[in-house]
Parts: sequence; C-alpha cells; structure tokens
Amino acid sequence: MTNTDKKLKLKLKYVKEYEMNKEKYIEYANNTFKGKALELVLKNIELFYDNTIINFVKKYNKGDDVKLTKGTFLHGIPGLLDNFDWIIENGFVAIDFTGDSEGKNKIKNSIGMWNIQSDILLKDYIFSYSGFTITYTIGRGPSAKSVSKLVPYHKFDEFTEKLNNDENIWTYWGDKTKEVTFLPSLVSNKRQIAFILNMESAYAKEMAIADVWNTNLEEETLVEFLDYRYYPKFLEIRFDKDATTTDRESAIMFGLPTKLIEGVLVGREIENDQTSLDYIKNKLPCCYICNLDGKVIVA
Repeated sequence: MTNTDKKLKLKLKYVKEYEMNKEKYIEYANNTFKGKALELVLKNIELFYDNTIINFVKKYNKGDDVKLTKGTFLHGIPGLLDNFDWIIENGFVAIDFTGDSEGKNKIKNSIGMWNIQSDILLKDYIFSYSGFTITYTIGRGPSAKSVSKLVPYHKFDEFTEKLNNDENIWTYWGDKTKEVTFLPSLVSNKRQIAFILNMESAYAKEMAIADVWNTNLEEETLVEFLDYRYYPKFLEIRFDKDATTTDRESAIMFGLPTKLIEGVLVGREIENDQTSLDYIKNKLPCCYICNLDGKVIVA
C-alpha cells in the first residue's frame, strides 16, 4: 500500500467517525431535549456539520498587538497538546454529548465561552482579568448596597486603599476572576492554551443565538441546560449579571466548529517551547499564535 493510499484510508476513517459522532449527538439531543431547546440544539448540530466557508481575514505580523472585536469568543483548555488535539479533531463540543461528563457543571449541555463585551486590545483584556473581583458594601444594615468591581492585575492595594478611606464603605471581600481559572493569565500557569474564535460572520452569529445566557429565551427552554441546584440562582441573576456572576460569559448549546478559530493564546510555558509552537502552527496553519503580552509571536 502506497503512502497516498494510507492517507486516503486514514481520511475515510476520520470522515466515517465524524459522521458517526453526528448521529450520536442527534440521538442524545432527541433523548434529552424537547420543544424550543431541542430545536436550538438540532439546529446547532446541523450548522456545526455543514460546509459553510468562513471568509474572515485577520492578518498580523510578528510583534503586532492582537485586537479583539466585540463578540469575539475565547475558550481555554486544561492540559497541553493532548487536549489541543482533541479540540482540533472534534471541535468545541459539550462534554455531556461526548459521554465524558461527571455531572459537576452548573451549566450543562453547552460549551463555555468568554464573550468580549467591547472592542479591546488583547493585552488590556489580559491585564484586566488577571486581577481580582472585589465586592464591597455601601452603608450598613438592611439598606446596605453590594457592588462588585474588577480590579486589574497588580492594582489590588491601590483599589483597597481607596475603599478603606471611603466612610460609606463598611466591608469588602475579594476573589480571583474566573478567567484566571479557565484562561492563560499573568498570575497562573495552570492554563497554557486558549482559542480565539472569530464570531463576526452571519454563520457564527446564528450559532451564537443558542446561548444559555441569551435573555430572549424562555425559562422552560433552559431547564436541561442547568444543574437543578443552580437553576433558581441562574434565573435570579440572568437579567442582572455583574463582575462576579460574571457579566461576560456565554454558554453555546452543543458546541462550535474549529473553523471559527482565528488565533491561539498561549501561556509562558508554551511560549518558550518552540516545538509546541511549531506543532500548533502545523495544526492551524492559517491562525496566529499570541502571548500574554497580547502580541503575535507566530504570524
């Protein structure tokens, strides 16, 4: 058997497995959802597998600052290139559909995305969300009002000094941002890879409608996407999200295809590993790779 024959056989095997996954996902959807929820999930599965060509152009040179436009999605993954390969081969698919879910997610049957709320440089986004979320109370007693704010990287002391000098602020507490847990950041090396998805096309926007956080959806549509313990809390905050909740998340029903990837953000460990950078570029030749300084390191 020639190398060409081997490659063709491998390709046919991959196509067959890909189509079998589609059938499995549709079967899961039909057994899990009903009504509007089923309609949205089946539509996203069909869009995921169709042959729509995405014609976005993001041309950068090495050293350029990456610009994130409003609506851009970011999705971080655990581990290194093992999980990277799974995404490239299978797409961004909710683990509930793949059978790998342990039932621990508060939001189910969807893939979590960080949704960029306004045009911003990647370096500024990373600087902001590598910090803290501070919640403080204005006043005391039943009339006290809680306020949540994002505190950028290395600005904690400066911010809390202002709070301490404000006579109307009685108490405050803080936590790391959720991005520190799920994306490469300036303060943690636990995550080394995040994908940047271009959501500007009509095709992408259509898939993004099926967002668990979409406030246009009726409550009954959301039941199968939320853990029963989280459902009441979700209904309470979905129209009034804040910096703690957070006000910058999306959860796309079923998932999104890899053809929406425009770039890959890497942490310091992978940035300094040329073999890993070459591997990523080989898998995604049309995409740029950028670092935590928000700059393109591989164009």
